[in-house]
Amino acid sequence: MSQLHEILAVESDIEKRYKETAHKVTKIFEVPQNFISAHRTLELFSDEDKIDTPEEYVAMATTVQEQLNLVFEKASEYFDVVLQKESTNQISVADLIVDGITIAKDLPATFLLGMETRLLSIRDIVNKTLTLSGKEEWKKDDQSGDDIYIVANPTKKYKTKKTFTHKVLYEATKEHPAQIEKWEDTKNIGMYTEVMRSGMLPQAEKTAILNRIDKLIKAIKKARQKANSTEIVEKTVAKELFDYILNK
Repeated sequence: MSQLHEILAVESDIEKRYKETAHKVTKIFEVPQNFISAHRTLELFSDEDKIDTPEEYVAMATTVQEQLNLVFEKASEYFDVVLQKESTNQISVADLIVDGITIAKDLPATFLLGMETRLLSIRDIVNKTLTLSGKEEWKKDDQSGDDIYIVANPTKKYKTKKTFTHKVLYEATKEHPAQIEKWEDTKNIGMYTEVMRSGMLPQAEKTAILNRIDKLIKAIKKARQKANSTEIVEKTVAKELFDYILNK
């Protein structure tokens, strides 16, 4: 008996063949001449007017029913495959197990497939998160709130003030003015203390989160493969549908 993954592998090809046939038949329906034949004969009143081609015949290319049958044949194959897939999906389940721990039980195959894609999206978001600067030493600052870090060694910097100093080199005389030397001096008048806090993640924690997401994705793939090994539910519906449409 076939398994679910076998149907999943061929479903898209079967659907493609159905859609291609439906498109082709639709185009044929756009040309009325495809469904008409003509046979023209000539009856001469006198043998004296005899000609070589007394008859003309245009063959009918196809019939509407013939084209519908082509579409219905491909549609039947497609519809029954979809029914079997959906019926099997109702019973195809697997447990999600990570590192020997069962995270969840009896998860449907369709859910597992969707979660694989969604977790990849979550991983992309986590991968874009900002992390604490490696140039500083950080520690948890629980007093400021959850998940806030503070630098272990605050930055200190002097507050300075510029002053001007002078001295007299030569006293003034009757002949010459006093000679004075001036210069600028910098004086420490205080100390700045800058304490930085951050709500970013430590790099190690970000890496750990990404690793756990990767483990989940791997486990989900494994669970999905197991769920897709469920034996196919043998069901058909297409014949009944098209028998009703054709009033059989």
